[in-house]
Amino acid sequence: MQTLILHHLHRIAQEKNIRILYACETGSRGWGFASPDSDYDIRFIYVHPRDQYLSISNPTDTITTIFEDGGEILDFNAWDLRKILHHLRKSNATPLEWLQSPIIYEQEGNFREELWTLAPQFFNPQSAVHHYLGICHNSIRSGITEGQIKIKKYFYILRPLLAAKWAAERQTIPPMEFKYLLTQIENDAPLMAAIHQLWAEKEKAVEGEVIPLVPIIQDFIAVEVEKCKSWTADGRKPAADSATLDVFFRKMLI
Repeated sequence: MQTLILHHLHRIAQEKNIRILYACETGSRGWGFASPDSDYDIRFIYVHPRDQYLSISNPTDTITTIFEDGGEILDFNAWDLRKILHHLRKSNATPLEWLQSPIIYEQEGNFREELWTLAPQFFNPQSAVHHYLGICHNSIRSGITEGQIKIKKYFYILRPLLAAKWAAERQTIPPMEFKYLLTQIENDAPLMAAIHQLWAEKEKAVEGEVIPLVPIIQDFIAVEVEKCKSWTADGRKPAADSATLDVFFRKMLI
């Protein structure tokens, strides 16, 4: 699969006349709870030739395309480096997650490591809590029907909720991978057992499989949502100088 994904990445780069700086996996495969039939969610960061940034017209800052190849769905979504840095400055969760992916398909030099060292100075816990609670609420509204829920949706509720909890309580960038977020509740043995059982079922379940709600997990969700909603930031926002991002951006242009 790596070879197939790289083939499509290189073809996109050639067709769009771009340089791919970093490509990774996100979605359930990147988060660590893929089902047997999960799609591949490939995300990458790219740059145009320098002259395009000196034009009166802004270069394309987003690329999206989906391929079906060998029975697999490959979903490609990419942001231009300038767009990535703009969102990083605003403490947007998207670039913060991409840079933590455990599955890297391609990287130019030490791109990820260098950009990741800049990220913490722009991180805003309040923005992260708001972002992840929004995802959690959307999944709750769309996932639960008449006392039942898709197994997949449970993880689309738990992961962002645990990320919000992490940002609120630790004031640091939440991990992307579900297994690291779970360390926050490792002292609650019954809850951990219920989640691990659900996790094992998820890894075998087909897309869309439905199960009854799990009371102990529902209780946890209700309590933690309220805790995160009541969390109040101290009002301070990162005071980092975005000039460091300008320097990084210019260095990446050749």
